Amino acid sequence: MDVKISVITVNLNNLGGLKRTVESVVNQDYPNLEYLIIDGGSKDGSKEFVEGNRKRISFFLSEKDSGVYDAMNKGVKKSTGDYLIFLNSGDFFSEPNSLTKLIANSQGEDLIFGDILIQEPDRSWIKTYPDVLNFRYFYFESMPHPATLISKGLFERHGLYDTRLKIVSDWRFFLLAVVKHQCSYLHVKAVISTFLLGGMSSMTENINAVISERRSTLKEYYNLYFIGYGLYLKLLRKSIYPKL
Repeated sequence: MDVKISVITVNLNNLGGLKRTVESVVNQDYPNLEYLIIDGGSKDGSKEFVEGNRKRISFFLSEKDSGVYDAMNKGVKKSTGDYLIFLNSGDFFSEPNSLTKLIANSQGEDLIFGDILIQEPDRSWIKTYPDVLNFRYFYFESMPHPATLISKGLFERHGLYDTRLKIVSDWRFFLLAVVKHQCSYLHVKAVISTFLLGGMSSMTENINAVISERRSTLKEYYNLYFIGYGLYLKLLRKSIYPKL
């Protein structure tokens, strides 16, 4: 296939998760693939593991960063693919043909996304995504980073992740890309990746930060709808939050 895909993994002191992620990437059957790992200066053996597997990895950088979105932006800048997908340490592709399934019926859309299997300590469940995205959807939800191909052109046209936000900059990027800039997209009805619940945005101690960062984005771009955000806050605190 002519379309080149860049898989980007961000890691910090998660050697066990990184090994699982790397294995799932290098076993993909998609031929035109590059793999980038951006490490935040890990001290747990992650760097040594990557160095020992350099033949399987296209680019590796290990240095201190200002947060996950700073690291992701570094990956974007170094990538050379037509599409980028972020599969951070611990998450993994569900099947060796995950990327092949995701790109198979693309017509050059800006975003191509599938579904994910979410693993919690006591259960696993499939999260499916809608075929049609709109403002109402993003008011409560976001898109699945580990199952979304992002056109490199989106970053070139609309900028990188906003590093002022520490938890929901990916949500902000997708919201503005789809709703403000009306980018094209395609939903693929297949489980693409397995996501381990427990990242920053899914940790209960970060609820207030998630609300604050989403609030600032909505107020900046969609102030007309900002007055209804109190309802979102109440629902979030009750039960919706773990399913974001």
